[in-house]
Amino acid sequence: MRDICHLFDRTIGWEQRLGAGVLLDRLPVDGYATTLATIDHRAVRTLKALGCPVESIGHGSTFRSVAPLLAAPALRRLLEARRCEIVHAWGVPAGLAAWIARGRRGAAKSPLVVELFDPVLTRSDVKILRTMVGSGGAAVACSCRIVQRRLIEGGVSPQACVVIRPGVDFGLINRCRRGRLREELGVARGDLLVILPESQGCCHGHVDAFSAAVLVDHLRAGVRVLLPGRSRENGRIARLADTLPNPSALLLPGDRYAFEELLAISDVLVVPAQGDISTTCIAWAMAAGVAVIGTAVHSVAELIAAKVNGLLFKRERGRNMIVSLAKLLLDRQTQDKMKEVARGQAYEIFGVRRYVEQHIRLYDNLMSGGAPGEGIVDSATVG
Repeated sequence: MRDICHLFDRTIGWEQRLGAGVLLDRLPVDGYATTLATIDHRAVRTLKALGCPVESIGHGSTFRSVAPLLAAPALRRLLEARRCEIVHAWGVPAGLAAWIARGRRGAAKSPLVVELFDPVLTRSDVKILRTMVGSGGAAVACSCRIVQRRLIEGGVSPQACVVIRPGVDFGLINRCRRGRLREELGVARGDLLVILPESQGCCHGHVDAFSAAVLVDHLRAGVRVLLPGRSRENGRIARLADTLPNPSALLLPGDRYAFEELLAISDVLVVPAQGDISTTCIAWAMAAGVAVIGTAVHSVAELIAAKVNGLLFKRERGRNMIVSLAKLLLDRQTQDKMKEVARGQAYEIFGVRRYVEQHIRLYDNLMSGGAPGEGIVDSATVG
């Protein structure tokens, strides 16, 4: 029996919740015992959906760099009390807290895995990861190759950066699509439901994407735009919608529904990124048969090939993308062809069983002192 501590921090989002949830549900119960903990109390609310008790060993700090230092002593006591052999950190701050808590002497006995989804990493993040990996007994599980590339470019050992693609719950997707969520949101049967990823700031181009959908709605009625979560960008778009003839085109469900549930019942995912972003939402869209339209940045193009399994457009500096997006949104026939190809690929790449098996292999490699990536192959390159 191996005891694993899943450790979270203020960076937690739907991706971390789902990833940890898959491991909690699918790891063999006779081989693994799990503890959930967080160094930031704000993560507890997000983790409630997992239905497991969460140890809160931090109370949140205004300064991100201070939280791991403050939480390390309490985390050390927790790890000793629960006899945790492996720490699986779902963010750089959590990873730093675990690294400080275990100390150098415990490097070989308490392996550390840091799982990352977002390729946008600060110099400080990369330096921290480089130091942790360099001390031995630590590895980084990257959700895509662009995350791995950013780390290697920053000097992190390539042998310690393993690509493990997200595991998508196809059963959950099917249940959502059979449910009544579209009706609850007020979406008519023939409406085109466009969803945008949860905004992390104005740099993601959500205003342009919403404007493009409004233009399409003007040309061909029945377009609704779904903005999940809560953010300043959502508020900005809501104010814009209030000035339009059809403000009901915008749907703001807030936190009433999980992002993966909303994505599953949508028709089109628009990823209006100006730079590299986390691509877990694209993986779930592909699996759900939701057409993907995105900017041709490296991270998006890693999964989406133009007019093969999705639609891409180039963003020109100094120009908005409203017209380009509107043209692609109007092309329903091409969208339908692309999403069928994408769903078939999703079955091959984002299987839950593969996700769990690769994590077990990573744990075993670290426990045995071997190379972290031994026997782990990026599922997007298989075949």
